[in-house]
Amino acid sequence: MSANRITPGGATLAALLIAAALAGCGGGGSSTATATEAAAVRSPDADLLDHVLARQEAAVVAFAEVIPQLPPALAHMASYFRAQEQEHVDATIKALRGLNSPVEASAEPIAAGEPKDDRERLEFLYQVEGATIDEELSAISKLEASWPRSLLASTVANQAQHLTLLRRALGAGPLGSIPGPFEDGTFPPPVG
Repeated sequence: MSANRITPGGATLAALLIAAALAGCGGGGSSTATATEAAAVRSPDADLLDHVLARQEAAVVAFAEVIPQLPPALAHMASYFRAQEQEHVDATIKALRGLNSPVEASAEPIAAGEPKDDRERLEFLYQVEGATIDEELSAISKLEASWPRSLLASTVANQAQHLTLLRRALGAGPLGSIPGPFEDGTFPPPVG
């Protein structure tokens, strides 16, 4: 989410306007300086992808925290999910490079707290996946370029599959584990 919730990307828009004004000022400046100033302005897509990347990196860390506390079968499943989350991170970094933008994200902390049993650990992972889906869906609707939207749509679909298996592990039956028609990451885990 943007730090300025009233006008998402407001700071970036202001920077673009300043760069445009500087470019139009004329007066003895070289075109190289103007091109350098323009390159220093990050695209709104890069800012959105940085927020997504921070969330994805946090999910990788959260999975790594919980995996050692799970029994072998659940730990194997969670490790598989963590590996896929790392692939999402790698793809998002490549997308940022494709926008000629440096990675400026830092993983947001997600505290697992002290889950007392496997159910609470799985519920925590469920919530991590749901929040990541929510963050990515929010970014998809704001991205200007189409190819990062496709990338995030693919990661959301993968994470919805994770939610299906986590629902099963939490005791939902076959029909209860299927995502709703519009999975947005906000559906609560099944009641056990």
